[in-house]
Amino acid sequence: MKPEIKLELAGTNEIIFREGKALEVREPLQLDIEGVLDSPLQWLSKRVSLIDQKQSHILVNRDKLSIKLDIGEQDYFGPTIEGKLELHPMFVRFGINTERYLSNFDMAKLFKMNRSAFEVQSTAMSLVSDLQNFKAKVQREIEKATDNRGNATDLRNQAVQSNLPESFNLNVPIFKGTPKRIVEVEVYIKPDDLSCTLVSAQANDLIEEMRDFEIDKVLDSIREIAPDIAIIEQ
Repeated sequence: MKPEIKLELAGTNEIIFREGKALEVREPLQLDIEGVLDSPLQWLSKRVSLIDQKQSHILVNRDKLSIKLDIGEQDYFGPTIEGKLELHPMFVRFGINTERYLSNFDMAKLFKMNRSAFEVQSTAMSLVSDLQNFKAKVQREIEKATDNRGNATDLRNQAVQSNLPESFNLNVPIFKGTPKRIVEVEVYIKPDDLSCTLVSAQANDLIEEMRDFEIDKVLDSIREIAPDIAIIEQ
């Protein structure tokens, strides 16, 4: 046991001197939390009475799908709580509107392994068959062309366009924590190498619509419980 010296002073006070290595001095921790989109709302709902709302603010970045709460604007160690809206892994898996190209066989495999994401599962298996046989069908179309003077590239383009699979519907959640939505999707195929990608104008519209709806829903709730916090759109 390390020795200590105790001095008793008049009254009720006493001073204790301890020998040995002092505890390391540590700076306060800066709290930076990241979570789902409504994380700032959840934090405020439990602790709004503990903060000065006029010394706090919220930054909204719709392009980055984020809401960030900054507590104590003049405090270096003031906590920040950031919530983000993330695309659902099932939606991401299909690479819709990302210009991610796969071979026709890899696209067929993607459909086969994720047929539960299709509105009608039999559609998935029909697409699998079409994609697996796509190259052979295109080649037969080119060989059947009777105009030998035709441009080979044009013939190939025509063959690809005439054999494109029909559009189909996926039934998937767009964002984490949101219900499934029906999304119309098309297969686009490059004529030169027959690689495939998925495109959907409807998915673009849904992402923008749902993004604004989900963000505005959180902001409206924050305004109800913390009306004096400044909300700034970036």
